[in-house]
Amino acid sequence: MAWGPHRLPSGLWSATVYTPAGRRSKSHKLKGVVQKWADDLEADIRRGEFIDDRKAEITVAQWWERCKDSRHLELASRKRDQSHWRCHVEPRWGKVRIGAILKPDVETWVVSMTKAGVGATTIEGAVGVLRALLDQAVDAKILRDNQARRVKIPRRSAHVDRVLSPEEETLLLESLERQFPGRPDARLFVEILFHGLRYEEAAAIDREHVDMRRQLVNVGPVLERDGTIRPYPKSPAGERPVPVDDEVWPRFRAHVMTIKPGGLVFTAARGGVLHYSTWHRRVWLRGLLEVTKRGKRGVILEQRPILEDPQPTPHDCRHTFGTRLGEAGVPVHEIMALMGHETLESAQRYLHAGEDRFDRARQAMKRARGL
Repeated sequence: MAWGPHRLPSGLWSATVYTPAGRRSKSHKLKGVVQKWADDLEADIRRGEFIDDRKAEITVAQWWERCKDSRHLELASRKRDQSHWRCHVEPRWGKVRIGAILKPDVETWVVSMTKAGVGATTIEGAVGVLRALLDQAVDAKILRDNQARRVKIPRRSAHVDRVLSPEEETLLLESLERQFPGRPDARLFVEILFHGLRYEEAAAIDREHVDMRRQLVNVGPVLERDGTIRPYPKSPAGERPVPVDDEVWPRFRAHVMTIKPGGLVFTAARGGVLHYSTWHRRVWLRGLLEVTKRGKRGVILEQRPILEDPQPTPHDCRHTFGTRLGEAGVPVHEIMALMGHETLESAQRYLHAGEDRFDRARQAMKRARGL
């Protein structure tokens, strides 16, 4: 409810509005300005869009302390955000009131980082941290809008994913079997990665998440870089079923049957969880190399890559799976379900390959016209 406008002894016009956060008053030399302010504020209250400007007095550093642990992120992502905050966001915005941030100021900050030689990927991450903080302030009705939205940032170099051909996949798997015979954490583990699983998902599979009857792996928990296992933070459903192909299933099933209830399907050679850095160095990188010359007592003198450059990463197994689905004409919504993507943009990256998609599109248009 508003009171006024009325003229003060000073000659200014004043109005008062009673809001959910208490009484708010405004004075101005023009009556129309005061009247519009009161009308707009009352309209916001009726629509449930009232913003308490006094809450926006909190500094960005204070808001960071309140919000930094509220987002469900993997350990690596949390450490990345903390680094961006410490090195770039806090020095510029830590002491600034959250309600005083304007888009031109954010754009100037981006330009200053670019001139200082900060990489495009780092700038994108730093702006992302500030944007996330302001998003949370908007959700908490501290801010009306996010001033870090739609801020132009330098374009980073496009990442080219490595897609392995069937022949390259065979070479890699045979090399792993040859160098680590009978080791489940070698060939069999990589074969599961070729089913579209992220490393942290495959390393956290336990016996209870393998559906023996339906030949599925129910992807659920993830293995953090510090060795802890926790529920998957990205999937709203918590789990997603992934089918294991007929060629891999018999060996995978036989191995799972040796695992005690509650045990991890894949462990390190001497037990314990599969730490990525150790496994990558001792298994993956060795699997990509072929020994061409040995010295006394089996010492390796020369070796060469078994695949052409660029050398693939474990995550490229997942990208290979998604690309093959796209080439086979699997609908994008099914790709999203199989790979655990929440947005169409993430899944569309797998639809780039395969010239036959153009022929399928032409045939579909012909059928629609009855030709």
